[in-house]
Amino acid sequence: MSRLIIDFEAYQREVRRHSPRTIRNYMPVVREFFSVHEPCDGTGVDWLGNIDKNAIRAFVRRPGPSGRPPTPALWNLRLSAMRSFFDYLLEIETVSVNVVLRLDRQRVRSKERIPLSFGELVRLVDATRRHSEPVYRARNIAILLTLIHTALRVAEVVSLNVAQVDFEHHALANVRAKGGKSLAVAFSGVVADALRGCLAERSRLEPDAGQDALFVSDRGSRLSVRSVQEMVKRFARLADIQTPVTPHVLRHSAATQLAELGTPLRVIQEICGHASVTTTERYVHVNGAERRRAIDALAARWRAAADAPDRV
Repeated sequence: MSRLIIDFEAYQREVRRHSPRTIRNYMPVVREFFSVHEPCDGTGVDWLGNIDKNAIRAFVRRPGPSGRPPTPALWNLRLSAMRSFFDYLLEIETVSVNVVLRLDRQRVRSKERIPLSFGELVRLVDATRRHSEPVYRARNIAILLTLIHTALRVAEVVSLNVAQVDFEHHALANVRAKGGKSLAVAFSGVVADALRGCLAERSRLEPDAGQDALFVSDRGSRLSVRSVQEMVKRFARLADIQTPVTPHVLRHSAATQLAELGTPLRVIQEICGHASVTTTERYVHVNGAERRRAIDALAARWRAAADAPDRV
């Protein structure tokens, strides 16, 4: 079955466009499934067509590494991995139905993410400006302002290439979003200024030959998600922000700031790339002018704070 597993991994990467982290999480689950269910007589893949929801349920509820029943998070990981795997088997016509869809996820109590106030966001960027090494300062500020003003996910930000930045229209073209979607993302003048500063200093980081990444590391390669997470955490601590801060908290904070400015919820959903919560909302069209007004309103507030003699 090694060939099938290798092909499934390629399917996740090239067709489903799953993130490297998702693939790393799913593959051990699929290998474990084969170790439990694959016949030892060297038969082909026909046995997969005989797997029913009861067999999947029994696999998903197997004890975890501690020997205890699986936590809701482990249950859901196994279920998600098997759903994706059976989607692939359905695609290549090895099975006729995805039996995993008949099983339910378990509810996981999510950690509460406390969005930062506007003043805390300003302090975070100020701390980044003060404490970054000169060679990284423009890059770090550009990353933070992009996260704050576009509400992009951190994986979407680090995936950006130089060619995707359209300064004429103040937009990021063909951003790889969650679920394999490709989006055009508007940005404000605040972000444009930061990105210009970043690009002006980018060559000092000596990008690898042919490296198109907008944000590069000290080794000249594309900056990783983990690096940005650690960077945000470090500067939040230096800014004396008491609540946990991650790139995803900045995404929540951006949405909160837009809401405080009176931005309609449907416009915020469009900016954040969230799925609609009702069928009706799926048909609501948000035009570019509304999105532009929303992000420019946040930019105007940002500039006013930056120019104020008494910083927040």
